[in-house]
Amino acid sequence: MRTLIVDDEMVSRTKLELIMEYFGDCQALEHGNDALAAFHEAHQNDDPFDLIMLDINLPGMDGIQLLTAIRNAEKELNIAKSRQAKILMTSSYRDKERIVASVQSGCDDYIGKPFDLDLIRNKLDKLGVKERTLSIQANETRAPAMMTTDQIYGEVVYLMSRSRTNLPSLPKLYIKFRELIARKAGFTEIVGLLRNDIAISAELIRRSNSAYYRGFVTNKSLEQAVARLGYDAIVQVVAELSIRKFFTMRIKKYRSLVENLWKHSISCAYAAEFMSKLLKLDLKGDPFLIGLLHDIGKLALLRIIADMERKGKFNDGIHPIMLVNILDDYHCQLGAKLLGKWKFAECYIDTALHHNSPNPTPEAGTQAEIATAYGNELMVAQIASQTVNLMGYNIHASGPVDIDLNVVAPVQHLILKPERIAETKEMVAERMVEVQGLF
Repeated sequence: MRTLIVDDEMVSRTKLELIMEYFGDCQALEHGNDALAAFHEAHQNDDPFDLIMLDINLPGMDGIQLLTAIRNAEKELNIAKSRQAKILMTSSYRDKERIVASVQSGCDDYIGKPFDLDLIRNKLDKLGVKERTLSIQANETRAPAMMTTDQIYGEVVYLMSRSRTNLPSLPKLYIKFRELIARKAGFTEIVGLLRNDIAISAELIRRSNSAYYRGFVTNKSLEQAVARLGYDAIVQVVAELSIRKFFTMRIKKYRSLVENLWKHSISCAYAAEFMSKLLKLDLKGDPFLIGLLHDIGKLALLRIIADMERKGKFNDGIHPIMLVNILDDYHCQLGAKLLGKWKFAECYIDTALHHNSPNPTPEAGTQAEIATAYGNELMVAQIASQTVNLMGYNIHASGPVDIDLNVVAPVQHLILKPERIAETKEMVAERMVEVQGLF
């Protein structure tokens, strides 16, 4: 069986691709026009798609327009109804009116997000679509992974509560550094502490001589570096290097995910900081740290799951579908728990907990209602994350994507003009080159 997946959201598209591997070969696209071209090409090659899964809210040609175009094309090709593609619409449950419109336009069924293997299996079973035949060995390999995501997350939380995970505590130097910052200690005391960490001292000196900060004279001492960089930059560098130590993975299977997650986190930190300065926002927390830590729950999950797998909890390993589902569904709760354990301020905890929540859509749509629905810290984290995702800094390293950010609710509220988004992307790209040595 051949399946065409059309979804502009990278996470949803990846989950669907992994799930549909159980049913046959699939092709995944982001845009409606590309999907319609693929549909016609498949028929020209006498190898049509048996199943087409369309997201309703596609950019450009939306899902309903694409559905209508496909059904009209099938009529023009004189394809008997029994041989027409099964079309399944995907949507969030709040799009009820558009779901009705999709059914009227000729879809066979719809499925609400978030979805998982069992939900899709049941939907496809009603359409007469079965999983492809697997060898006995393949079935045996997959069987242990049928542990539910709820069960795995419950085990993760249990291990954390009993301190039976390999997740480290914050470095003592960073804890002490935060204490100095909290009581507004002077540069002399801060320099005295940072001397104890050779890596941080060396990076501060290197950073102070970089193109971004460079002066007329090359800095050779920590004191000179601290004086040139200034208070805010020192806080950033110490946070970067201290948190960077967590983004390591001994198990090769997860290493690229952790490295991609680090690139997403550090680029998001730069974007959040730059946007907050552009908009002159008075945030309750440091925007750099808000961006750096918003996805810390994904890192915690990856490290704990890798440790569980190493200890034989999943026999032959956790299936990629299960891993993607867990990261997507539970990283916010776990990130908030972890930041609470590390005694971070409430604004960091709230941002970690809510940054992945669906955008509220107040009926009146007034500025006041939107401001109530979004705290500035949360909005900065969301739009910074979306911006760097589109630049290709995401956990799947899917590469740059061309999507209009101006339709996103946080962007509208923050009044981020296209030129400001472009400025942010340019600055992030420059800073990512600057800190390449941290990758």
